[in-house]
Order: sequence, then C-alpha cells, then structure tokens
Amino acid sequence: MEIEPRFSIDKLTNTDLSFGPFKEWYFANNYIYDMGRNKDGRQSTWYMGLGTDIDTGLPMSLSMNVYAKYQWQNYGAANENEWDGYRFKIKYFVPITDLWGGQLSYIGFTNFDWGSDLGDDSGNAINGIKTRTNNSIASSHILALNYDHWHYSVVARYWHDGGQWNDDAELNFGNGNFNVRSTGWGGYLVVGYNF
Repeated sequence: MEIEPRFSIDKLTNTDLSFGPFKEWYFANNYIYDMGRNKDGRQSTWYMGLGTDIDTGLPMSLSMNVYAKYQWQNYGAANENEWDGYRFKIKYFVPITDLWGGQLSYIGFTNFDWGSDLGDDSGNAINGIKTRTNNSIASSHILALNYDHWHYSVVARYWHDGGQWNDDAELNFGNGNFNVRSTGWGGYLVVGYNF
C-alpha cells in the first residue's frame, strides 16, 4: 500500500508563498507499507520533506518533492529502523485527447534515491560484488484511458538497481543460486473502477 499526502504550507500559514513558476509549497510525505507474511518479506518506508507544484505554461501538471527517508522494515537489511538517504520525485500529467468517450492521458513519475548507507553496510554477494547499493532509480510511464468510473492503463516501468539491489549480485535464499535482475524494463496492464 502506498499513499502520498501533501499538506499545503500556503494554506496552513494563510500566506501566498508562490514565486516564479512555483505555484504552491507543501509538507510532502510518501508512505510505503508492504504487508509481507513475515519480517523477511516486508519493506516499509516513510519519505518526508518539501514539495511544490510548478507552472509550466503548458496544458500539463508538474510537481516535485524532495524527501528524507526513514526506513522501517527492509527484508532484514542493515538499514532497518533508521534514517537512511533521500529521494527526489518528479511527477507529471499530460492530457492527450478525448478518445472513445473517455480522456486519454500520459502520467509519469521518476524517483531518484541517493545518499543511503545500505550499499556500504551490506555484505558481498557470492560473486564478490556488494548485494545492495546506496542509490537507485525507478521511473513509471503510464498511458491511461479514463471514463467516469472505469479506467484502463498500460504501464512501462524502468528500474536501475531497483529496491537498492545491486544488479547481477549472485544470491542464494535457500533455493539455489540466482543473479539479481534489478535493472531493466517491466510492464503491466491495469483495469480499475472508481466509485
């Protein structure tokens, strides 16, 4: 489960803090809660920081957040229950056209994670490289067709050392050796209903 509440600093202080292209400022949060069946299968993270909406002068919305990261559970990793690194997130939404009675749009976001000590604190894999990394990138690109209640999406997602797993680290969790594949592309389809 993931939620991203942002609280307007402008509204909380009853002050217009906008300047240049920066329209509004926020206390930004991103909670990721993974309810795995045991401690080794859970990763829960709280990002908190500062966010803003940006006026691009185009028919699109653009927002950016910069966070500090508090890592709770992390599959038993060395950085559990501590402050460990930062995230810069950029999100964008571009309406494309009306299509088949719905609205076709492009949605995207990219997370740049850096400054973690996890790579430095992790051990070496079987093949001698570090199991984890200090940095990672995840970037999602979504083509969505939205109706009043139904929505359909095609999602392409790119990871670079996703989850801070070092790409090609050779590991064994009890079922034989394998090489981590944490860099590359993946995709999926979504069908949803809004009440």
